[in-house]
Amino acid sequence: MSAVTLVNCFEVAPGREEEFLALWRQVNNYMRRKEGYLNHRLHRSLSPGARYRFVNIAQWASVEDFNAAHDHHFRAMVMKPEWAAFPSTPALYDVADEAEA
Repeated sequence: MSAVTLVNCFEVAPGREEEFLALWRQVNNYMRRKEGYLNHRLHRSLSPGARYRFVNIAQWASVEDFNAAHDHHFRAMVMKPEWAAFPSTPALYDVADEAEA
């Protein structure tokens, strides 16, 4: 098993940032307690016209841990009608290339 990275881009309309963050924090507080969760960084766009205002980068110990974390309770949280206002594009990635300064 090798670590995987979740990249999830969220469309958030201007003026709805706090509403999104409140929902996101609920889900994140649950997910970060799941086995295999390693870390995350939620990025906010500095460009006012960006399609994706927020991008979550999270690392998981394995695909299996990631899949197991997406249980009934997780699905119940993200199926709330409030989430419909914030479309997202989640996908898992592994490293294809990297460099450091």
